Amino acid sequence: MFTEASLHVTLRVDGPSVRTVLVRSTRMVQAARLFAGKQPAEVLHLLPAVFSLCGTAQALTGLAAMEKAAAIAASPAQKSARRVLLLGETVAEHGLTIARDWPLLAGASPALDHAKRLRHALAGLRKALYPDGDWLHLGGGQLRPDSGQIHAIIAQCHATLTQLVGHDLDELVQPIAFQAWLRRESNPLLSLVTSRCWQAVGAGAAFLPMPELGPPDLSPRLQNDRDGVYLARPDCAGRVFETGPLAHWHWHPLLTDLTDRFGTGLLTRLAARLVLLAESLREMAEHAHDLRAEPAAPLPHLDGHGLALTEAARGLLAHRVVLKEGLVGEYQILAPTEWNFHPEGALVRMLTGAPADQDLELRARLLVHAMDPCVACTIAVE
Repeated sequence: MFTEASLHVTLRVDGPSVRTVLVRSTRMVQAARLFAGKQPAEVLHLLPAVFSLCGTAQALTGLAAMEKAAAIAASPAQKSARRVLLLGETVAEHGLTIARDWPLLAGASPALDHAKRLRHALAGLRKALYPDGDWLHLGGGQLRPDSGQIHAIIAQCHATLTQLVGHDLDELVQPIAFQAWLRRESNPLLSLVTSRCWQAVGAGAAFLPMPELGPPDLSPRLQNDRDGVYLARPDCAGRVFETGPLAHWHWHPLLTDLTDRFGTGLLTRLAARLVLLAESLREMAEHAHDLRAEPAAPLPHLDGHGLALTEAARGLLAHRVVLKEGLVGEYQILAPTEWNFHPEGALVRMLTGAPADQDLELRARLLVHAMDPCVACTIAVE
């Protein structure tokens, strides 16, 4: 249904610096229109299948949007179960990044054993919550949580990540421990950043974090976006926010300390992923205590419109749906990538005016990685 998409970033150099940054996207931002006319249950089961990354977040955001449209209130236990699933996916996405991508970017060998252990542990999370597989049932599926298994999964993830980074994750995101970790060659990528003195790369750009509840004009902008212009290039009163780990956790003590030292540059952005991992595991454990067995909810009459927001692994994800006589009438998805890789967005702001030396392409690649697009991204220097 959805063809392969990509991003292309072109850096145009004039003399000693980057004069222009062009971002071209082949992402099909209006592809969700293909859901129109389908049964809600069919769309919900398509969402995790057609999105190779963050499929759980896509499906749960769609589920929440449909429940709002149909005036369904999921129980606190159902919300906690869904939150555990969402956070589990976030841990998997960022854990894989640190195990595989961080070493590769620094020319080192990836820690594939750690990545496999993390994936294996989280693979059983859905079954431990919804053994009948009905986690996408409107109103909530049959919830029969295996508390022992869920806590074991969280403990395994914490142990694997601690082995991966060589330090207890909860302690690592404290400012003093993090600085000590950096000094003893913490990680191939972070060692590269500190040895090249690239901690502040990108820090000169304006930092516009996404509001916690999303753009205040999001609902009317989506509702009136008949030609897809807003979906492709979202803004809020001319401002293009950024979203993701740093935008969401910029108030965290470690990140405020690094921002004071290096601004919202490369090192601060990479550290934000470690903060997100530690906080996600902590929150998973908290929600695991709020789980209890519940039967599946009865299916209601489906009519209305709903907008749901989810802080997914890569940032704020929005789904808007209109249900008419039990079928999907309209469907829109606004993903974090459209904010962060906007032609006037955070990446463009960070790269415009960057020094045009022999390391320009590598620094640009590291910033692209730090912004974490959900599709492949190529970089060209002209």
